[in-house]
Amino acid sequence: MEDMTSPLVKCEEEYPRYTDDHPMDIRAINTTALDDDLDSPSDIIPTNSDNSLAHCGGGGGGGGGSGTSGGASKSFANLGFRLRERKLLIEKKRWIVDLEMGLALIGIVIMVVDTELYFQSYYTIDSLPSQWLKLMVSISTVVLLFVVCMYYMVGVQLRMVELGLRSWRLAVSKGVVLKLLIEISICCIHPLPVHIGTLELKAPEKPGVVHIIEDPLAAVLSILMFMRLYLIARFMVVHSNVLIDSAVQSLGTLSRVNINAQFVFRALMSTCPGFVLSIIMMSVFMIGSWTMRACETHSAPGSDTHTISQAMWLTAVTFLTLGYGDLTPSSRCGRFIAIWTGLMGVGITALCVAVLARKLEQTRPEKYVHTFLRRMRLDQRYKNAASDVLKQALMIWRLKRAGMPESNAQIMHHRRKLIDATAIMRSAKEVSGMVRENTVGIIEVANSVNEIYNLVKGIRDEQKLIQNRLTSLEMHVVAVNKQIDKNFKS
Repeated sequence: MEDMTSPLVKCEEEYPRYTDDHPMDIRAINTTALDDDLDSPSDIIPTNSDNSLAHCGGGGGGGGGSGTSGGASKSFANLGFRLRERKLLIEKKRWIVDLEMGLALIGIVIMVVDTELYFQSYYTIDSLPSQWLKLMVSISTVVLLFVVCMYYMVGVQLRMVELGLRSWRLAVSKGVVLKLLIEISICCIHPLPVHIGTLELKAPEKPGVVHIIEDPLAAVLSILMFMRLYLIARFMVVHSNVLIDSAVQSLGTLSRVNINAQFVFRALMSTCPGFVLSIIMMSVFMIGSWTMRACETHSAPGSDTHTISQAMWLTAVTFLTLGYGDLTPSSRCGRFIAIWTGLMGVGITALCVAVLARKLEQTRPEKYVHTFLRRMRLDQRYKNAASDVLKQALMIWRLKRAGMPESNAQIMHHRRKLIDATAIMRSAKEVSGMVRENTVGIIEVANSVNEIYNLVKGIRDEQKLIQNRLTSLEMHVVAVNKQIDKNFKS
């Protein structure tokens, strides 16, 4: 018999609160995930060392149930902690990405200011102000590298919380390490705050002319600093409503869809394609123009594209794949920039054509209305042609009845009209059939399938009803026969 002294309601100590303010370590999460680095199974399997009877004072048969409830409550508390920790890590990740973006833009802006001051001959490349500006770029680069490492550390912690891992080595894969190394190699590129020297370069298009290039690596490193703009994609992801909305995150997790930069870009291209393409086009145009000018000014100071206006004209012509030939890049760096600009122009032009084609396409309601009007006009044309056929046939019959021969001009005239009306009838019928076939799409097929399914289901239900009635009728007939036999025997 069950012990009557056991409490019917569990006491509060069994159900730890979700809003506990005590700090907890991520590595202390009890999960059921496998940890290859652990030495004992007790490190993997969640344990419940708390005895509910010690807290509640219950005994007898209630002990086993109390222990189970305590384990369930702890797992729920663990889940609540993981959700809170995930939210905090996402906020921290967003803050780190903002810091990354700010440091990258600060370094690029300082580099552009230093390069423009050198181009305008305000100071030489080995002067003290130039060295100070480059030193500021170096400091921002070092801080940026540290923030990039912090971003990946937070990413590992977030993966541990989401998957319930206890060891950070399980959350770090070769792909993560490779991405970290690639980002560090990209973000560490910047003009060095030291003067390397000068380089004498012969102009291939002008024999006997020698260009003296000061600090030849400065131009290349300055241009490669624009590779840091890949952080814009990460900035868009962390500030997108798709990532902030928990419902979208849950749907993405259930559907196994990664909410990444590619997903956000496709979503933006679906909602506002014109704005996105305009931003990309202007960014490519401005970056291509400035890098073209930097290459030509550093490598070939006397070229025709050393001014920003000429560089913008050459970039625009190359971007639109026109190629007038009035301006050409003189340096190898400038030619590489021209090739990159042309490839970007071809890709963006193809995207613009696809967007315009989708915008010019009719919607389903518009297509239905247009198809209905066309079918009405074709039906009216078919009816008019049919009436003309009857009219011309009647006129030919009347003329023949009047005794006119087949070669009569009036009969030939009405016969030509009869042939034309017959041809119009056939063409109207064919075009109407083609229009009717073109209106049949996936939605129409789905509606037809649903109608057929409902019809078949109704027939099956009626068959079951008839079968049940026949069975009932058969049972009644058997009962009547038994009653008749019983009456005869009695």
